[in-house]
Amino acid sequence: MGQWIAGDIHTHSDCCEDGTLPVAELVEQSLPYCDFLAISGHARNSDNWGEHQYRAILDARKQFPDIPIFHTGELEFPIERHVMILTQPENREFELQRELVRRFDRRAGVAGIERAEDEMRFIEEGWGLDAFMVFNHPNAPVVAFEHLERLARFELFKVIACIDRGERRAEQVWDVGGDWDRLLMQGRRIFARFGSDFHAHFSAGGHDYWPGEFVQDHLWVENNSYQDILSAYRNGGFYCTVDNMISDPVFESRPAADSRRSELRLEFQIHLPVDHIDIVSDGRAIRSFTDVPVGAFRFSETVPRGLYYRVRGAAKPRPRKYGEGAYQPVFLVNPIFTD
Repeated sequence: MGQWIAGDIHTHSDCCEDGTLPVAELVEQSLPYCDFLAISGHARNSDNWGEHQYRAILDARKQFPDIPIFHTGELEFPIERHVMILTQPENREFELQRELVRRFDRRAGVAGIERAEDEMRFIEEGWGLDAFMVFNHPNAPVVAFEHLERLARFELFKVIACIDRGERRAEQVWDVGGDWDRLLMQGRRIFARFGSDFHAHFSAGGHDYWPGEFVQDHLWVENNSYQDILSAYRNGGFYCTVDNMISDPVFESRPAADSRRSELRLEFQIHLPVDHIDIVSDGRAIRSFTDVPVGAFRFSETVPRGLYYRVRGAAKPRPRKYGEGAYQPVFLVNPIFTD
């Protein structure tokens, strides 16, 4: 048996200079939307970074024992990108964040792809694979594909952002045939996530939704535990939505009688009228659907055999919940592989 849980692993409390809510209040505001949360303070070069946030998270874990709350930092990676490293509490979580800031802060002059690889080795040697790295901020900035290739050789590099606040969408991840597809075609098992990057809510004069209010990562787990959450992210056992656009996906492939083909099954519930859905394999869309109504979506067919299959979709534009104009809900179902 298992269950779907939803959460957000990119949020900021008032432990950051530009955050607004104490950790406990941030968790409380997230409860209507999230089953788990990560508090990802802005990591700055210091001898004991994160101590204030860590103590606040320890208190929040006592106050909210039913929701896993990860302590992590949004790190200045040696190549120009913000990243986070998540691990479970008993795996020296505070020491991990502190040492990464102390040793590998780009703003302190630790820069370049070779130093980024040094950081990856340091984590894998000291904390093992009971951790994973997240690339934050869709295309902000774009990381050169040659750098992505080098980082993808490490089992630690598992998750890359596609959507966050401001409705930014990463072309590297979203586009068919983009850099994500190129990595998948190399056999790299890297997955996509959505996250709020919460700082201040619209109702308080900010520009953000509550964690889980706008974007959701949905993980398939046995239990809502730190270990099961880490495993789901590392193994791609999750899908991502804006506005809970779909739910309960079933995505399976198996070899067909013809070795050049696969039997593919895809099912889910659609909650918003769909503009288009694409099934992507080996860097191209092999099936597309348009103007799909609310209700049950079912696809079962023999398709050309590929190294992997993934699914993306977009809804019809909808009025924004806060402010003027419209936005387009989207979803991603992470890849399944044929080997």
